[in-house]
Amino acid sequence: MCNYVGLVSNVDLESRWHKMSDNEAEEDNIPDAATCQERCSEFASITGTDEACAQFFLQDHEWDLTRSLNSYFEARTSGAGVHVVPGSEDASAIITIDDQAVSALDGRKRRWSSGEAGGATTSRLRLTASPPRTFSFITWNIDGLDQRCLKKRTKMVCKIIEMEAPDIVFLQELTPNTCVYIETKLPQYQLLSAGADRDYFTATLLRKYRVYCDAHRIVEYPRTSMLRNLLCVEAHIGPLKLTLLNTHLESTKEHTAVRQEQLKECFSRLKATSADHVVLLAGDLNLRDSDVTAVGGLPAGVSDLWERCGRRKEVEFTWDMQRNTNLEMPGRFKPRLRFDRVYLRATDQVTAEHFGLVGLEKVQGTQSFPSDHWGVQVYFGINQTQPV
Repeated sequence: MCNYVGLVSNVDLESRWHKMSDNEAEEDNIPDAATCQERCSEFASITGTDEACAQFFLQDHEWDLTRSLNSYFEARTSGAGVHVVPGSEDASAIITIDDQAVSALDGRKRRWSSGEAGGATTSRLRLTASPPRTFSFITWNIDGLDQRCLKKRTKMVCKIIEMEAPDIVFLQELTPNTCVYIETKLPQYQLLSAGADRDYFTATLLRKYRVYCDAHRIVEYPRTSMLRNLLCVEAHIGPLKLTLLNTHLESTKEHTAVRQEQLKECFSRLKATSADHVVLLAGDLNLRDSDVTAVGGLPAGVSDLWERCGRRKEVEFTWDMQRNTNLEMPGRFKPRLRFDRVYLRATDQVTAEHFGLVGLEKVQGTQSFPSDHWGVQVYFGINQTQPV
């Protein structure tokens, strides 16, 4: 939402951020040796690989088996950093993964096992040339201007993103320090920001080796008193072409006219996008239904995905002061609004299959949720029968 008139300076933010490090130290999540061995064996059994491969992926994901398996199968599907060696005796491809490829997988050079010397390691993987059949998406205003429990809240945002492993993430209300922290904690994503020199801004994250950035630009709104703009990213997943429009529109009823002008600009750019592109327009739009009506409704062929996925009441409100206690308002009236929205122009190439919320649990050791907004999560199916 953001209703700040006087913004905190970058210097103040940085000093407060560093003060938090003493009492918000990182936890060590490594399990005991027996559990590590058990998970290595299970990983190797499920994937048909070996324990050296298992150890690499498990170490990279704090020994979480589910996330490690997800990462492995994503790397296998994309074929990132792997080299096929022909002539396997069991008709499976023998894949050589060297140090350079390991570094490319996650941006951090690691060895396949702690006792192994340098050099290439081989593992048998079954590769497929088929493009992904699904992708997932999260949009979330992470409330980076609220200093209360900020580092713990931001850390939880990172953990949720890592656990859910969305392919595309739209974030709003980052600050320079939260942006650096997120980029450090989520090296498996390419982060594109809409102005890291500002007090706060938006950013789009693309999961490496799943979503590839082709171009990006920042569109400044002609009228804004709140540093708002539109971050446009062109990308692709296999042959699927995407235009990703991430924005944080003007807040509060007092700025309704400006917000509606900004929404018109977003719709205009959406309609001008090439017809062969799937377009996602999302973010903290601060919208009331009356705003959409005032600008003439949704453009032809564009769907509101909360509506498209069944209008489920339990996931309707994304800024909900009846459930979320991060902000306090005196009196009995507690507003509930659908500020965060996802609009899709899919041209039959993509189907929205599920619309849900994230960030619904309080951060451990605090009385705060990760943000005063819930994050919106959408799962998509890619229609591979359609030409793309």
